[in-house]
Amino acid sequence: MRHVIHQRNVWMLSDYLIAFIGIFIAMLLSLLQVDNVFWYKSATLLYALSSVMYLSYPLFRNSLFGKVSTLTLFLGLLLNLAGMIRRGVQSYQLGVFHPPWSNLFEALTFWSFIAGSIYLLIERKYALRILGTFVVPLIFGLSAFAMLKASKDITPLMPALRSYWLYLHVVTAFVGYAGFTVAFAGAVLYLVKGRFPQTKLLPSQDTLEEITYKAIIVVFPVWTASIILGSAWANEAWGGYWSWDPKEVWSLIVWLFFGAYLHARQMLGWRGRRVAWMVVLGFITVLICFFAINLYFPGLHSYATD
Repeated sequence: MRHVIHQRNVWMLSDYLIAFIGIFIAMLLSLLQVDNVFWYKSATLLYALSSVMYLSYPLFRNSLFGKVSTLTLFLGLLLNLAGMIRRGVQSYQLGVFHPPWSNLFEALTFWSFIAGSIYLLIERKYALRILGTFVVPLIFGLSAFAMLKASKDITPLMPALRSYWLYLHVVTAFVGYAGFTVAFAGAVLYLVKGRFPQTKLLPSQDTLEEITYKAIIVVFPVWTASIILGSAWANEAWGGYWSWDPKEVWSLIVWLFFGAYLHARQMLGWRGRRVAWMVVLGFITVLICFFAINLYFPGLHSYATD
């Protein structure tokens, strides 16, 4: 037992060291006289390569595919972070400094970064690369959508966004988005395992259900905090805590959906397919909350499109 604890502590220290080195390298790269979009494009290409590797890993069961998939994802996150830092530096040089999560392009790439970071932590803890076959293509899709559809220009923030609340509310919101993304992947794999119970590619349904539940129980309070912080910001910016703006309504729907999931699981004892499908449907409300509301429904949050 003592040997196991010691080995676990060594792994934790090595993980912290790798993370520190990665952040340090990203900071160095951000100091180069290279436009931030270059780093974002490079990260997107690495996400694409990592997606191919993660999808290939269960097919060929080759450890090399597994190692390359994790490495390319880590490098993609590193370059994503470099792009974020560089974008902050460039906005400062232009005299319009703001954190790199204030418009559609920045929000999507920030979502990719947070989701990938959370996934790597789960992969490290559970040694579960198969989860990456769903998470990493989603990360690539978010980043690719940002590169292809969103404006990459650095522009001044509208007055309502020039607030310290931008750091608190938006960060908590995207931690929620990222956590729900990982939970969705766990729920999908749970349903696949139920459909093909004899497959050796997937871990037990108990493990997948545990990952899904832990992801939600961790990020649900963060999402709650995001709604509360957003209400406080709305009161300061617009003179009211709640205006039934489409974004506010759908944020509440997401909260109610995953709150119902936790209630069904903890109070009613629901397990298995029912709660897995609740997570899948809940993630659809997350996608509606971000994409449909931001892009197609005008409201006080319309600035989030660009």
